[in-house]
Amino acid sequence: MKTTNTMRILDIDLDFFLNKIVFWKKNNKRLNEKEYIPWKKEKVIDFLENQCGLSVNNKIKGRIIKKHHEAFYFWKELIHKNELTTPFEVVHVDAHADLGLGDMSYKYIMEELLHKPVNERDSPNPKHICEGNYLAFSIANRWIGKLTYITHPKGGNDLLKEHFMNYDINSGYIQMKKMKDADNPDSILSLEPKVKFEKIALADFKDTGDFNYIVLAIPPRYTPKRADALIPIFKKYIDEI
Repeated sequence: MKTTNTMRILDIDLDFFLNKIVFWKKNNKRLNEKEYIPWKKEKVIDFLENQCGLSVNNKIKGRIIKKHHEAFYFWKELIHKNELTTPFEVVHVDAHADLGLGDMSYKYIMEELLHKPVNERDSPNPKHICEGNYLAFSIANRWIGKLTYITHPKGGNDLLKEHFMNYDINSGYIQMKKMKDADNPDSILSLEPKVKFEKIALADFKDTGDFNYIVLAIPPRYTPKRADALIPIFKKYIDEI
């Protein structure tokens, strides 16, 4: 049971439920059916009910999206409607950390976005935000107070050290930095509030299921066509809004 009034979001990507992970995808084609194998339906149900704590008899409000950075705009919508209070907790079940490793968004965040007042950060330049970095943008808006990353058995090593406290991915905290030059640690102008960060392996994860919202991303370019058969399972636990 919750001991605080902090709101919680279960943030899921369908690509978590495959036998292996694809990184650095360069086209929009579906993944190879023979190489990327989805979980059995029974295994997905077991995970949702016995590890996430969900129940088909107690659906949780949420949204199903294609590209995962649509979650950023969903959360913004809820915040503006006063239906989601900040800072909230995100439990991120994904084959990828989505903190920006592999792109240049960290420079935009550190050198431009964090130079703006907090209330002006929720409309970032759309050319910089994407499905691989939207959590970094959410943290830059001070929306997230705790981020728990549930890692795929073949993933979890895609953290961007620039966003962690003291540039240490093992520090237990994300702490963004307002900087003159994102590539020069001596140019820090100020530090953002610390965000508690925890990384938990799939086998070690177990939650009580007391989530306020669920997000399910179903990215075609990161999943094979066969994975679409799993989507109706997730829908049984989500009250779509």
